[in-house]
Amino acid sequence: MKTYTSVIFWMRTIACLSIVLIHSITTTFSKMDYVGHGTLIRIIQLLLMFSTPLFVFISEFLLAKSYHVKTKPGFFKNKLLYLGIPYILINLGISFFYFKPKNFNEFVQYVGDTMFHGGAVTYFIVIIFQFYILHFFFAKYIVKWKPVPVIVGSILFTTLYWAFREFVPQSHHPILGLFWEREGWMLCFGWISYFLLGFYTGVYYETFMRNIQKYTLHIILGTLVSMAILICNFVFGISTWVESKRFDIPFYVTMVILLFFLFSSYVKYVPKFILFISNYSFCIYLIHYFFVHNLGLLRADSSLRNIAFNFIITITISICLAYLFNLFKFGKFIVGGIGHVKYETVYESYKNGKMD
Repeated sequence: MKTYTSVIFWMRTIACLSIVLIHSITTTFSKMDYVGHGTLIRIIQLLLMFSTPLFVFISEFLLAKSYHVKTKPGFFKNKLLYLGIPYILINLGISFFYFKPKNFNEFVQYVGDTMFHGGAVTYFIVIIFQFYILHFFFAKYIVKWKPVPVIVGSILFTTLYWAFREFVPQSHHPILGLFWEREGWMLCFGWISYFLLGFYTGVYYETFMRNIQKYTLHIILGTLVSMAILICNFVFGISTWVESKRFDIPFYVTMVILLFFLFSSYVKYVPKFILFISNYSFCIYLIHYFFVHNLGLLRADSSLRNIAFNFIITITISICLAYLFNLFKFGKFIVGGIGHVKYETVYESYKNGKMD
């Protein structure tokens, strides 16, 4: 019987739903001219910014857990097919249906922006591919290093990287200046701590999970402290960016990831809803952007109702379209593939103690 890692189902689902909620809040505030007035909602949105980093973390964690310092034959070919083709097609779709170009030249410009300049939510796929390359070339070396100092050092490095982009004036040099633009998002430098955390937790997963409950209090307190830092920086105007590319995000995301693992050490059971959304999570991530910013307002006087309306409708449409496209042989190359993990199989694994 296959052993399932329950925390991954929870991570995918929470990250996926959080991303749609983030964009639902953004579009609601934009259409209601409400930006800057809903401080509590903006703080909630800010606290959900672990979502995209969580997705890129998962990619390296699963690779390291399954193959340690190696990759299976045909790994890159498989990823180019199932990640690379959707990356191209979704970006073409966003460039046409979302940006609505007036002519072919505009369309080509939008394709360039989305494909090569981080102009769409698909940029996380580029980061994942960088992680795969890093793993292929360097895993056999970094496995020899001590995990804790490396992870702590990488968190410091990524913190400084995002702080540099945020607080240092942009360079006028045509190449160096790109670090301050969206191109800076697409480089692995700002995400390297999630790569290393994913690598070490994957390689040493069994040892990690055997000992994690010893640090329950540390993880909970660390999460609360990182949340407090994030909120204070926002409220007091130190950093008002509501995005995952903030200087205080790496520490916060690290603690959230540890909190997920701590939770899974106590709770192995995976509910049907969590598994269902997990199976559709990649599709939802890719498809939702076509709709989340184009839905109208449910009520002109209630931001909360509009956010809920936008969120529910976007999730529903994305799932329905993903299901329809995946009825066809090549649908998974257009909107991403649906996971085929069945609840009955996962539950049987849970009952027999085969759930990680």
